[in-house]
Amino acid sequence: MVEVLLFGAAADRAGTRKVQLNVEEGATLAEVWPLLAERYPGLASMRDTLAFAVNGEYARMDGRVEPGDEVAVLPPVSGG
Repeated sequence: MVEVLLFGAAADRAGTRKVQLNVEEGATLAEVWPLLAERYPGLASMRDTLAFAVNGEYARMDGRVEPGDEVAVLPPVSGG
């Protein structure tokens, strides 16, 4: 299991801020994303605007995720 934390618009579209997903050892974020988008279809259209972090470190889609890890889904941030 990995814990996925959703922030901002991603949390709004999913209707939750936290979810647990079953992942196999050594899975990549690219393999985790479809599981999340299938469970929360409202997220699917956001894929190209989201950033991801694993255990507090920004990660690319080829980044590895292990059971027990924390994955953060971060929408774009604007400000001034």
